[in-house]
Amino acid sequence: MDSSTAKERAAAHSEAALVYRNILVPVDFSENSEKAVWYAAKLASGYDATLHLLHVFQTPFHGSVPYQGTRLKVDQIKSYASAAEQQAKEDLDELLGQLQNKGFKAAAYLQSGYPFEQIIEAANRLGVDLIVMGSHSHGGLMHLLLGSTAERVVQHARCPVLVVKEEHEQSTAG
Repeated sequence: MDSSTAKERAAAHSEAALVYRNILVPVDFSENSEKAVWYAAKLASGYDATLHLLHVFQTPFHGSVPYQGTRLKVDQIKSYASAAEQQAKEDLDELLGQLQNKGFKAAAYLQSGYPFEQIIEAANRLGVDLIVMGSHSHGGLMHLLLGSTAERVVQHARCPVLVVKEEHEQSTAG
């Protein structure tokens, strides 16, 4: 086999692998998540790709239930969850509108469940070529207990995953 032919095939394969038509962007409305959205938008513009925004609504009472000295009633919990879900829908619609107003092809989805499971399911269902997501720094015990959604997505996704890291202020020793 001619070595130049092998190099040409490798280059052609590499170029073909870098065509993104559908990019999934999980959003949680944090600053880092928003940064990932605009990073994905830059990529999408180069490939004329569609951005698929996904927010996974998780019951806000995982772990502890906020209360003021008394137990919350089921109706109060449902009301709180409904209001939080409605706010997430409005925030997602606003972000979608911003992207569309800038000329991006975009769609938005609100799912309920565990974030990493819903991200993987959406990626498979939508046939995405790339997932672009933010990461959150949870150190020590927090990471051990909760794990990392980004880490789980990287482990289970069938497509490439680009993780946009949080910026950390660098301390300057004087």
